[in-house]
Amino acid sequence: MKSREHVLAVVISMLLMTPSWAADHKPNIKHGEVLVAKKCMGCHDNRQYTRPNRIIHTYEDLRARVEFCDSASNANFSFDDLDDVVEYLNTTYYKFKK
Repeated sequence: MKSREHVLAVVISMLLMTPSWAADHKPNIKHGEVLVAKKCMGCHDNRQYTRPNRIIHTYEDLRARVEFCDSASNANFSFDDLDDVVEYLNTTYYKFKK
């Protein structure tokens, strides 16, 4: 029983530290651009981001959509990759305030 409690405590500690790890990552726009070209353009082109009736209206919408597309396309982006893609798309097309 003690071993089980120890493992649970370690897992909880790791989860609590994850936001501090993520906060250390500075998004890399160039890397995001490479990932978009490699992983996103197979399904759509950049008109997706510039159309007048787009479905993304906030930075949070953009993040959620990139996460959805990552899952749907099996792109297997890491957390840092997701940050890079979102930052690239936001800087290049959407220009939402964070």
